[in-house]
Amino acid sequence: MPIEAPEVDTEAAESAPQKRRGPWPLIVVVLVLTLVAVWLVPSESPTESETVDEAPAPSLLESPAIEPTAEPAEAEPTPVIDERPGAKARALIAQMRSSGDLTLDDIYASAATSQADGELADAYLLYFFAAREGHGGAAMTLAQQADPAHHSPGESVFETPDLLQAHKWYLAAAQSGDDSARQALVALRERVDQMAADGDPTAQRIALMWQQ
Repeated sequence: MPIEAPEVDTEAAESAPQKRRGPWPLIVVVLVLTLVAVWLVPSESPTESETVDEAPAPSLLESPAIEPTAEPAEAEPTPVIDERPGAKARALIAQMRSSGDLTLDDIYASAATSQADGELADAYLLYFFAAREGHGGAAMTLAQQADPAHHSPGESVFETPDLLQAHKWYLAAAQSGDDSARQALVALRERVDQMAADGDPTAQRIALMWQQ
């Protein structure tokens, strides 16, 4: 007896499950529509004038450029003027020494000029320098201006007579070979002895010193 084939539910077979479609078609459509919309929208890029007008103003905090100013020229130093008594004499001696032209006769002549001009401090320093260096005339001049017998107030380089200074410079002039200085030295000692005998205390001290 033949075997009957099983009945197949044709309705169920015909309605077999189909593949489900994913969301991709919808996404593609949305992307296409978006691109079309973007392409159709007009460009809103600012024009050149708008760009210039909208340029930001410089900040008020920014310091303006300061042009360098020229530095003031350095003032020349003011020369220092020595106004001390005897400054002219010291400057003259320094100048002669630096130039190598130091002549005692010139120093002596400058001393006489200074004294004639009333510059007694300068005259004294110049006489003193020349006498110390061995100038007999300068030593003789100092001795006479210190000697009470020749002292002239207001004109002598010594404010007051000075027996010791007179003796010192007469002796220096005599040692340089000045005969008149030797004679003046003898006369000075005789006067000092006479003053000491008359009770002058200064003359007594000097006479005692000369005896030692």
